[in-house]
Amino acid sequence: MTTHFIKHRIRPQDSLSSLASRTGMTEEELKIFHNRHCGKMDRIWFGNLTGVEFILIPTLYLSEEEQQIRRKNMLPPAAYFSGFHATEYLVSETFEENSECKYTVQLTIRNNGDQFTAELSAEDFRVNGAVPEDKASSLSLDCMKSISPVSFRLSAGGNVVSCSAHRSTVEKFRAKRKDLEDFHTGEISEKYLDTFEDAVSDEPYFFRRMHSCLWIRSLFPDLKWFHQEAGWKEEFFIHSHSFPLRFHFHADHFFEDADCVETRITGMLSESCSLRELLKGTRIEEEDPEDLIHAEIQIRYFTHKITGQLYEAESSVSIRHQDRLFQKHLVHLKQK
Repeated sequence: MTTHFIKHRIRPQDSLSSLASRTGMTEEELKIFHNRHCGKMDRIWFGNLTGVEFILIPTLYLSEEEQQIRRKNMLPPAAYFSGFHATEYLVSETFEENSECKYTVQLTIRNNGDQFTAELSAEDFRVNGAVPEDKASSLSLDCMKSISPVSFRLSAGGNVVSCSAHRSTVEKFRAKRKDLEDFHTGEISEKYLDTFEDAVSDEPYFFRRMHSCLWIRSLFPDLKWFHQEAGWKEEFFIHSHSFPLRFHFHADHFFEDADCVETRITGMLSESCSLRELLKGTRIEEEDPEDLIHAEIQIRYFTHKITGQLYEAESSVSIRHQDRLFQKHLVHLKQK
């Protein structure tokens, strides 16, 4: 409730009911408001004002129902809109405590009439603050650069659902492969380029690998998440080389910040999966119950109260095995 109020001196004709009706409050709501803010003033204990000299009356009162409507309007709409994303985000990924990768993601959203597409490219990679100079990293980054930007189709809610213009992605790599071979020579580089071309050419496999990246999943939430009033179940990738697992999610909202709403999405693994299955990427019959993992997902979104635009997000995936932390993956992205 608002803390803006006037200090009203009680007059003979005043009653709790008459004062409450002027503000659109119930007697109980006015009594609670006064007692919450009155400090050392007389508190109201009953439905009358006997012995009370002053009463605090809010200058602008919103009922709980009105407050809920107002807060809901501060959230992004459930249907994706082009203004949800900024054009650039600085991304930081931490896989181990001593290994941090930073890069800039450039984003172009296109409205094709019946569906949105998103074009993504990443650049300016840094590992622990330095540009990767080893041959393997250099080759990997050059291969990804050769196919950028990569385009995805978005669902009505805004999460990525498939590749877009996939044939163009394959052709871009093939057109630039000769230049890559001239710079990255040797048998090992040749085998890597073959493997990369095979992976890019296999559209379902390529999409699954991209979609399973935590930073992409975090950057493109389903906007219906922001309007879930009860828990829900949904599949989520927690290992890029594996299959998605079903989690039970719930959402909480915090409106204290002057400019942004914080939405916290928390998910707990709700199906059985062993560590061996997760790492192999395939189900195994009669798996050892002692090998089962426990996993938790936490995502914090900060969206602008007026525009609904995504300003910042923090994600973490924690995997525990036999009561020990096996892996923790952190992603932080922020408008640049």
